[in-house]
Amino acid sequence: MNITTPNAGYGGLDGTQLSFVQAPERDIRLLAPAGSGKTLSLLHRCAELYRRAPDSRFLIVSFTRAARDELKARLSGPDFVDFASRADVVTLNGWGHRRLKAMSASPRLHVSEFERATMIKTVLAPAWSAVPALERGMKHQPFKLPKLLAGLLDMMKTLGFDHEDGSLRMADDRLDALTELGLMPLIHEYIERLEELGVLPNRRQEPFLEVALPFFKNACAQQYATGSFTLEDQKYGAWLDQRRQLNAGMAVAKGTSITQILVDEFQDINPLDLALIMSVAELNQAALTIVGDDDQAIFEWRGAAPDFILEPDRHLGRHFATYILEKNYRSPRNIVGKSARLIAHNKRRVAKTMHPVSTTDAVVDMHRGATFLDSTENVLSEIHVFVRSKAPGARMALLSRKRAQLIPYQILLARDDIPFCAAEDLHLFLSETFDRLLGALRTRTMAGLGVAVPTIVDDVMALCNSVQRYPLRKAEADAMARHIRLARPKSYDAAIDQLETYDGPIRGQSDKGATAANFAIKLRQLIHAPTVRAAIEALQNLYSGFRQDYGRGAEDIFLADPPFLYLVEFSERYGTDFQAFVDDLEKAKDTLVKLPGMDSDTDSDVWKKPVHLMTALRAKGREFDTVVMLDVVDGIWPLRYADDERKLESERRLFYVAMTRARKRLILTASGRIGDKVTILSPFLAEAALP
Repeated sequence: MNITTPNAGYGGLDGTQLSFVQAPERDIRLLAPAGSGKTLSLLHRCAELYRRAPDSRFLIVSFTRAARDELKARLSGPDFVDFASRADVVTLNGWGHRRLKAMSASPRLHVSEFERATMIKTVLAPAWSAVPALERGMKHQPFKLPKLLAGLLDMMKTLGFDHEDGSLRMADDRLDALTELGLMPLIHEYIERLEELGVLPNRRQEPFLEVALPFFKNACAQQYATGSFTLEDQKYGAWLDQRRQLNAGMAVAKGTSITQILVDEFQDINPLDLALIMSVAELNQAALTIVGDDDQAIFEWRGAAPDFILEPDRHLGRHFATYILEKNYRSPRNIVGKSARLIAHNKRRVAKTMHPVSTTDAVVDMHRGATFLDSTENVLSEIHVFVRSKAPGARMALLSRKRAQLIPYQILLARDDIPFCAAEDLHLFLSETFDRLLGALRTRTMAGLGVAVPTIVDDVMALCNSVQRYPLRKAEADAMARHIRLARPKSYDAAIDQLETYDGPIRGQSDKGATAANFAIKLRQLIHAPTVRAAIEALQNLYSGFRQDYGRGAEDIFLADPPFLYLVEFSERYGTDFQAFVDDLEKAKDTLVKLPGMDSDTDSDVWKKPVHLMTALRAKGREFDTVVMLDVVDGIWPLRYADDERKLESERRLFYVAMTRARKRLILTASGRIGDKVTILSPFLAEAALP
């Protein structure tokens, strides 16, 4: 396809856009890299199809409400107003919700984690009580297992399991398909957690299916019998509904059927999304246009599979003509060139040639610090300069690969009264575990002052509850507290000395005081930590309740990605000033501003704040004047877990997305040492010829 001058008769489309708009084929795959004018091309394609067949009816599917609203707003323009009334612009969840309401007289959506766990414990009790391993598990893990089962139920729907079949053959076929798609880690995570909770005897797939399959089958049936649903049921229920109509040989009434289905962001669809889209297309005998960019497929962690856009003929059972948009209207010239050079190293992709429209280059800088603390100071200086410039509407984004990388910046920006917002999944300061950490640091601060506060015993008991992962049983904690109070301690040391003599049962076990003595040793290491850094290290190394716990990570982000490595390095700047560190942590918590989710309106007041903190995953679809990519070193970009080609390519796509968010300036940071480890630069820098 040759690039020609924009065609004024089609709203100024360029040659590759025009080729797509005027394509004669019925089913089309449009590959549209970032900034290539995808939305405009998509709507002009609809206008062209309407001109060819005025009885056309369009279903345009977007994956976020913000994208849906943008499409709807553009439909009111003069080029598209003629067919606007015949176009239904929806998200899959929104479209599915209509079907769910038609299927159930009064569907009840259980949205929050608490609501879904409650549904498991109550409405769906017949499903898990019929599986002996789950019934036993509920007795021993009445708080953790319901949350886990709620997640498993939704994940099995997302990944394409079918409760109406419910057979072992279906499940085996599904696992084979997930293995091929690279999505089995999502199942393995549940297998591991079920084994950790004692529900499964091992981590093999056979015992997992013996437990999960009957639960899934019965739970889904119970949901539809009682009208109790989750958000995922909007799509799952709609798929079941469309499939039943297909199997019954039902036809959509002439004049109301959808003739054209156009799906945006197709690289982000999961197996359930695909099943729903295909069932709607088959029921309506509609043509399909799938739009997306395989190079921006970064949501495999939530069930999306780039294979669907890479091999649509195979996975959708139709032949698709491919068109590729080749002009980038958004990014600076050098960012287009360097990002193309980077992503070309991926083998599982469709080759593309991108031509930048911009003739200007972004400024690309590399800040290398000897330590993580040096890098933090460099970035903070850049932030201050950016904010002082007060450029109207200008925004800066700090993009990380891991959430914990951003924690020091949340603290520093709050301390310096710099307006910022952080994505909701970064809110360490809203974590229950963070509150425990803060409480431990307050205790160390008071101990250093030598003040006999009236809460000494309560403070020591709070620390004891942090030494191991789960709190003491109430009766045991009460007995231990009474024992400590017998000594009427006037200092933390005196309270810990008395704790060391406790020989009562702890967590149902009596060991002649060995556990209490161990508690005392660990508490003294915190209480007598000479510096803030030493105190954080004591908490990191000695208190397992603050360590990584993926099982609880869904409810407490601190435990999904503990920030100790970065807090330890950052805390060095405070020396022995515990009070200043605690004050800054508390201010960061008090002044936290939430960044709207991915579905939010990008024109909202919150988005207009000058500084944004987010992981690269959150940055997709956003643009910023200045982008700072943090800690661009091997082991972070890419993560250490990327130990095969598929994972490495996924990490490369994420780096590609991050660097292409910059409109004017791209800053890369690298610390020569993080913790006790010497770092080397990310291999992606050389691949992209950066800086």
